[in-house]
Amino acid sequence: MSVTGIDKEKCSNCGECILECGRGYFSVKEDKEVVFNENLKTCNICGHCIAICPEDAIITKDLDDVETFPGIDSPSDIVDYDKFFKLIRAHRSIRRYKNKKVPKELIEKVFEAMRYAPSASNARMWRYAILSDSEKIEALSDEIVKAQYRYMGFPSAEAALKYFKSTGRGVFYNAPHLIVLYYRIVEKSTVMLGLRANDAGIALTYGMLAAESLGLGTCWIGMIQGAVPMNKEILNIIGIRGMVLGAFTMGYPAIKFRRTAPRPPLRIKGLED
Repeated sequence: MSVTGIDKEKCSNCGECILECGRGYFSVKEDKEVVFNENLKTCNICGHCIAICPEDAIITKDLDDVETFPGIDSPSDIVDYDKFFKLIRAHRSIRRYKNKKVPKELIEKVFEAMRYAPSASNARMWRYAILSDSEKIEALSDEIVKAQYRYMGFPSAEAALKYFKSTGRGVFYNAPHLIVLYYRIVEKSTVMLGLRANDAGIALTYGMLAAESLGLGTCWIGMIQGAVPMNKEILNIIGIRGMVLGAFTMGYPAIKFRRTAPRPPLRIKGLED
């Protein structure tokens, strides 16, 4: 996938690509003609030059998902703030699910939403795994409990497992699906780890809100991240290698919420200036 040049028959030399590109691929000659530097090798395929060009003059290779639609140039016309705000206030972490699988086409829509989440330098290094086998999900829950029993306040792994078996739900609340975001490379740099964690949080939030719009419920399961370094069997069950940076359950909610949940006001510096 790449940006390969400018279609000079279409280009109006407006210079928008020059202003938008942060990697210096576009410049203007003395005769005001905009040119593309094909010798650079630093393009991260952010796509901003493609998206901003009024003449659709950017030439690409193997980038087949570029499209336009009403509201693309004014997202507030697609979803106004009031509707968006109601969606995020109505969103709840779901811990009771119906015993019903989500159709594949809806699961694919959730993944498609996460595909378009931003990431630092457009690295897009995340990978995903989905578990839909109830026995695997239960086995994964048991391994997490073994690793995290102290965090959950139990004197031993055996006591924790006994408790969760008695509740019949495990750490995944009997959800029919579990989506895991992971990186194949284990980051050693705390700075890079922070950036990857930011990317993961944004991508999974895209997926969770997309699921909400499809009538599904989700719940972020943070314990899996802390358990992996203490119990590598977790990775074996999921069938992956590397570093887990987020996961959420997904399914049809078995409950309905009737009002919003309270939240304390934010602490903000500088807003009064």
